[in-house]
Amino acid sequence: MTESEIPSGKNTRMSQADGAAPTASTGTAKEQEPGQIFFAAANWKGDGAGAGVIRLPAAGLTIPIAGSRKPDEPAASANPEELLLAAVAACFVNTWAIFLKKLQVAYPEPAIRLDGSLGKDPAGGYRMTGAVIHALVPASLLEKDRARVEKTLQLSEKYCIITKVARAAMPVRVEIEAV
Repeated sequence: MTESEIPSGKNTRMSQADGAAPTASTGTAKEQEPGQIFFAAANWKGDGAGAGVIRLPAAGLTIPIAGSRKPDEPAASANPEELLLAAVAACFVNTWAIFLKKLQVAYPEPAIRLDGSLGKDPAGGYRMTGAVIHALVPASLLEKDRARVEKTLQLSEKYCIITKVARAAMPVRVEIEAV
């Protein structure tokens, strides 16, 4: 892609990361659908090998970030791929806890683990190619109440906001793992 082919993003709210043609502006932020608004800010120092921080003002959190690293390289900061998986994990485990309570499944401290894969993008560069949510369920609970555990996970898949966003970009599946 040449410099002139890189979308500017000027006068548009839609991402042009995929190289799509710019779309006309749809108005001001006041015209957006009403709802809850969230904020995050980021600062970066240096080039692609640099580092930075993400700030979540409402939560009072500052998270050190860096770019991608080689698989055997030690981590001093979170990279964007890990932050994406962390967002999916946070939303999914919280949504699962809601449905465990609603369906009266006795699992007061649900736990999950996520694996995400990064691969080459046919359009160039790299992209997340998929994620697996491993629902860590006590074996005794699975033996006693597998059907209701599965139902809570199905509902979590359906209603988890961030999983829906991730699923729009890549395959995301849920697997039960007895612990």
